[in-house]
Amino acid sequence: MARGARIAAVLVTALLASCGGDPGAAADGAELSGDADVADGADGTDAEDVSDDVADAAPVYASEFTLVEVGAEVSAPMQLAVQACAGLKNRALGGSVYVQMDAADAKWLEELELVPGEVVSASAFVQRCVAAFPACVRYSYSEQQALLPNILTVASVLGALPVDVDLDIACESTAFDATQELATHSAPFEATQYVFEKYGAQTTGLAMLNPGYDTQPDSLEDPPLSRDMPAAMVDLAFSQKLFVVFLINGCVDPHPEHEVLTQVVNESGWPTPVGVYGYNNSWNIGGYLYEAQTRCLDSRNMGAIATETGNLSFFSTRRPPIESAGELQGNPPEEVVYDPSKTYVAFVVGDGDNVRFIMTTRSAWIRQRIAQCEGAEEACAPLSWSVSPHLTWMAPDVLEWYYAASRRTGRDSFILPPSGHLYAYPTSLNEADQARFVTATEQDARVLGVTGVVHWDWFETWDVAEDHFLPRYARAEGTVRGVFPVNVPYMLNAFPWWPKDRFFEVLTGDDGTEVVLFKPREWRGIHGTQSKTEKPFFLSPQEMADELGGYPPGTVTAIYMTSDGGLNLENAFVPMTQLLPSHVQLVSADTAVKLALSAPRE
Repeated sequence: MARGARIAAVLVTALLASCGGDPGAAADGAELSGDADVADGADGTDAEDVSDDVADAAPVYASEFTLVEVGAEVSAPMQLAVQACAGLKNRALGGSVYVQMDAADAKWLEELELVPGEVVSASAFVQRCVAAFPACVRYSYSEQQALLPNILTVASVLGALPVDVDLDIACESTAFDATQELATHSAPFEATQYVFEKYGAQTTGLAMLNPGYDTQPDSLEDPPLSRDMPAAMVDLAFSQKLFVVFLINGCVDPHPEHEVLTQVVNESGWPTPVGVYGYNNSWNIGGYLYEAQTRCLDSRNMGAIATETGNLSFFSTRRPPIESAGELQGNPPEEVVYDPSKTYVAFVVGDGDNVRFIMTTRSAWIRQRIAQCEGAEEACAPLSWSVSPHLTWMAPDVLEWYYAASRRTGRDSFILPPSGHLYAYPTSLNEADQARFVTATEQDARVLGVTGVVHWDWFETWDVAEDHFLPRYARAEGTVRGVFPVNVPYMLNAFPWWPKDRFFEVLTGDDGTEVVLFKPREWRGIHGTQSKTEKPFFLSPQEMADELGGYPPGTVTAIYMTSDGGLNLENAFVPMTQLLPSHVQLVSADTAVKLALSAPRE
């Protein structure tokens, strides 16, 4: 992108406010690696060596697991070593190590009724790891923090423990000495290129993990290292052999980092569109400019899988993935007959693409729903939850827990998150990857048992989305029947050419199949704002109820709720439901689609 164009993009996107949700406040899934390095079993004994081909054909699951307790006092280098070893051990013996770093980690053990075979400290676990993985990757945390993504990539590929030179850990041998090997490749783009050319062919996918850069710097192009590297998701990077990178200016053309990232993505051989794990929290201008990844490179062949959370190596390897339609049992859509005197509204809980949200805030919200709804279904309004399709392999136990929770309330359902298979701006993808994206999203919908998808797109592309991309879902063999869009930036009108009173449009495919495209409407907070452009998104429960009550009779529409502005169920959705006029009926997303298709048309 030329500098003038980049400045224009920055000015427009300065309106953006955490469109995808920061996981810190919060490609197809890589195939599970079958590599089996020597590792301790859950009882501390050595696991048997298994060759790659045998492991790929027959995954081995642990009969019990080790719980590693990591307190706040544990240093950042030690935390990285713990997470790396957990990933290596779970790669060798599925579901053998679980790391407890916070209250959410403990809560999932309780919710899933998982009891460890033993509990060990971080230091004891790392000493055990040194015996299991005697070859280490040596590095200097204090001198090479910016290169940690590259160092972790090497250690993952080599099946070695990353050990800071200042840790009192004696390794039997050094497989890679980063203090020497990267001495002449000290810039992040130089180290990335060196590691990619030497080890890239042995990786399975891409991850972006911030080594500790300030996410709100004075200089977007040159932020300081202001914090330790979060250890979240390092375990998944090691279990999957992901290529880890974080180039602040990787999406800025022209820039040497952009050239290197282009090489990594386009010469890797990974399936496209490439799903980027972790989170790109660089270039924060009121929202992370490149978080969706799609518009990062000229090749337009990436999308995000927001996964800055721990224990994904444990959940993704302890059991088989969910792969077939019917494995997940949700609630059937409500039986509602369209009444032209009614107003029908589906409320969607947003940001379910962010797996950290799924593991933290959203699980707390759905527990609130259970407490509210059990035994009081008539007073419990329908609610649809966006949920990452990658949980089918990344954390199938967690996904099944959500579906079981929905059955307990009897009023909760699910929808694909933005923008289906990946958090991406699909209309900005190249043509071939658009087709692959639609196919993958349709398969996700079949497995999750849903017919709706939340769809985010860049503000300049909605005309193309409406005319070209979204009709791809209108095909008889497809599953998606409803598209629930959100504009980026959210406060701009996605469809300025629509009449003011149009709340949805029916798109027709080549074979006559119909898909409903709803009018975007987002609710972010309840406390108001001084900004006139943002005010409609920060309404009180009474103001939202009044707005819905004022819609023309016969309206079918949807409201996308996100917590970025402080909204939650207790302060917004629940009180709003008690204030709605009688002609406003709340429905699930799938039911809204059916009602829209049965409503009269002009």
